[in-house]
Amino acid sequence: MNAVELSYEEKCACSNDRFCSFVDQHEHFTKSEINHLQVAILNKKLSKVLYVSTILAIWSMIAAWVDAVILPVIIIYTIALPGAKYYPLLFPVVWTIVNATFKFIFIHNRLGNAVTLRDNLLAVFPYAGAAFLLKSWFIGDPLLRKASLAFIAHQKKLVARKVVGFLKGK
Repeated sequence: MNAVELSYEEKCACSNDRFCSFVDQHEHFTKSEINHLQVAILNKKLSKVLYVSTILAIWSMIAAWVDAVILPVIIIYTIALPGAKYYPLLFPVVWTIVNATFKFIFIHNRLGNAVTLRDNLLAVFPYAGAAFLLKSWFIGDPLLRKASLAFIAHQKKLVARKVVGFLKGK
């Protein structure tokens, strides 16, 4: 493991980055592992990738409801009613194109050059976009994978606490 020290600017950027700060305060990593992880997090803009992947996962959950409820109703309506026009069957095609276009624009605006054009195009696929972005993050660096999974688990606990606190009225 290369023991690379962060510059002052990188340390400032790391202190403002949740993932980088999490790694810095994690007790299971050595100082050289922490330095390696922080450099990787900052250079690859991994916090932004994680944020975009989270948004894409939520986006897919909402799209799943559209796919599961609205699209079948349109298809049944078009087929079942005598004399119905077949124009509503275009809705799934238009929905898919518009959804993919908005995802592409969102990913490009949030991540810029952190991902390639090819990766951006692949990330717009329904339900798999978030997983695709995260897949490239986990490959090749087992330490980064371990830190990422620990951070994701930590974030899930924080969200669960906030939801429980909200439900309890605190």
